[in-house]
Amino acid sequence: MISYFKGQLINSNTITINENWLQGIGIFETIKFNNNQMLFFDEHMDRLFANHFFDLHKLNKDKIYLNAQKVIDNNNINEGLIKIIVCPVSECWSDVEYYIFIRELPIINTPFVKIVFYQEKLYPILRFNPMYKSLSYMGNFMAQKDAKAEGAFEPIFYNQDNLITEGAIRNIFFIRDQIIYTPSTDLGILNGITRQKIIRLAWLRGYKVETSPINFETINNMDEAFITSSAIGVLPCQWNGWKSDFNITQKLKNDYKHLVENQ
Repeated sequence: MISYFKGQLINSNTITINENWLQGIGIFETIKFNNNQMLFFDEHMDRLFANHFFDLHKLNKDKIYLNAQKVIDNNNINEGLIKIIVCPVSECWSDVEYYIFIRELPIINTPFVKIVFYQEKLYPILRFNPMYKSLSYMGNFMAQKDAKAEGAFEPIFYNQDNLITEGAIRNIFFIRDQIIYTPSTDLGILNGITRQKIIRLAWLRGYKVETSPINFETINNMDEAFITSSAIGVLPCQWNGWKSDFNITQKLKNDYKHLVENQ
């Protein structure tokens, strides 16, 4: 078959493009590395291998680790992100392959970032439980594009019941009266690895953490707010008409930084 690829007509048999990848059929994990060492690799792989879409029994976690480490070692980047993508090779979803890519960390030069809130129904957002990182990210990046046009770092969604869910690519936390709130995974949000670490760090500090419904109408009553992901760790956030001193957030940010430095 003849196809058009990178400015020329070529025989499709001469390039190995996974059609399922092009159709958004696949899952992935993004893992931060620091000093050339991946952080929380086992937790990321456990989540990836727990998915119910594909049969991953033919994949070997140790081999994935070694290949990811080779990618890191062969790039002149001391700190960044490794993205591991798993796709079925054919219509048989038990036959899978994986790709590994590397990129640098986002540059953030401010002590906090601006977020905006969008209704999920305005974007084609996937929700399933348990949630995995799917290649079908079109709706998320549509919202990300709109947020950037408003000068915001991250869009935060709320659903048809007016409940806060998550960001386009990050989890969200709120703090009120020294109680830490974050949306429940029952809403079809990703149980981020950093999210899990922050919940545990908050418990260790003696804070109460509630994974309970957060109504969009209550956000201006919050004392603090922050977003989390593997790439950014803990990042304080504000929105139009609301500000904070981020007292508890900063403590958790420092705790997480210390955790990462001692991996």
